Amino acid sequence: MIKIIQNKRNPGGDSVIIMSLAVQRMVFVHCSLFNLNRIFTRSLMSSLVVFFSILHGCTVFQGPPPTPPPPPSNFSDEEVTNYAQTVLKIEDQRQRAYKDIEAIMDTQPPEIACDQPESIKQLPNDAQEIAVEFCNQSKKIAADSGLSSDDFNAITENAQKDATFKKRIQNAMIRIRRP
Repeated sequence: MIKIIQNKRNPGGDSVIIMSLAVQRMVFVHCSLFNLNRIFTRSLMSSLVVFFSILHGCTVFQGPPPTPPPPPSNFSDEEVTNYAQTVLKIEDQRQRAYKDIEAIMDTQPPEIACDQPESIKQLPNDAQEIAVEFCNQSKKIAADSGLSSDDFNAITENAQKDATFKKRIQNAMIRIRRP
């Protein structure tokens, strides 16, 4: 129980309450405990935030979910063999063009892609002519193979995604290369 010793009015007209020293100590202790309780609560909350942050950081990173396996390739053996022959012919042309460009540059040429004109433009003029000729020959070889460019690209994409299909193509290449 709080005991008011005096109730006075100050010059401004407001009421002033004077409390005993025991009551003042009790209020101070209560306020101090309230502050300690608030500090403890804040510390506890901060500690919990840090704990869960550390716990979350220690979990094993699983990365993105695995991609589903590609659908089976529905290309006939004839198409696969035709594709393999075409790729081998293009590869022979590529190796010749690469050696010719390397001789012109006196160094290893940068990576060249027929569908990226910027890769060809970075070559010296003589080497550009060889690269353009190779690209034109590659298109002609693919067209002469009987595969449309869409079929050729579809087979290439499937081979990049499906290891089993890629193995089918590699086996066809081995059979073609055997005497």
